[in-house]
Amino acid sequence: MNSVTQSQGYLYTFSKSSFGQGEIKFNDPAQNNTKRGIILTLIADDHPYLIQGVESDLNKDPKIKIVGAAMSYDELLEKAAVVQPNVVLMDLRMPGYEKYELRNYISKLKKIANCKVIVFSSETGWARIHRCLDVGAQAYIEKAISIGRLPEFIHRVYDDQEILIFTAEKLPQIQFSPRQREILHYIADGKENDQIAALLNIEIKTVQSYVNEVKVKFAEAFSMHPIRPRVLLLLASKLGFGKTVL
Repeated sequence: MNSVTQSQGYLYTFSKSSFGQGEIKFNDPAQNNTKRGIILTLIADDHPYLIQGVESDLNKDPKIKIVGAAMSYDELLEKAAVVQPNVVLMDLRMPGYEKYELRNYISKLKKIANCKVIVFSSETGWARIHRCLDVGAQAYIEKAISIGRLPEFIHRVYDDQEILIFTAEKLPQIQFSPRQREILHYIADGKENDQIAALLNIEIKTVQSYVNEVKVKFAEAFSMHPIRPRVLLLLASKLGFGKTVL
């Protein structure tokens, strides 16, 4: 995980391996567009003025081509099937959102267009951000602080297969015991409970007890319930754990 602090927001990026194997499926839209080297981008938002602003921002980049705009969940599926975008920049609160379960919707969208999905929202909060990443989005970008940087974010998601968060939310400060920190390093490195137990020469149930304590702290700090294993790995990585066990 890498984080960059800007005056207007905080950028957090993750490699796809941070999410564990088999839990998030990544397509490779570059294979569909290698001859042109252009990122075909579909904008989905129900505010015309915002669409105009986004189009103005993206049109400055010769490597990004806007292939359409949609103003509802149903229209987005229809447009994506026709224009086959590489990247979809998608608002959450468009007409029709109540008809769909987000995980199923994003999965359907990716199957239709073999695209990457960037959630582009005015809503904040770590629980919402991680929910969107958990159900298959490759990035979560907050609208109010992103204009001027959208081309950069689209390139990073498209070219590098990064998971990306750009938010005004600061990471919470959490106090962990030395043993909890030790276990968090192993979790961030992808170790399972039985492997951690063997490395630390303790019982598996003891490891699970520490893991449960850590989950409670994360749940309170990030207002997220429940903390699933993949989310636990992501949060541990985000807070700087992993690679080296202290």
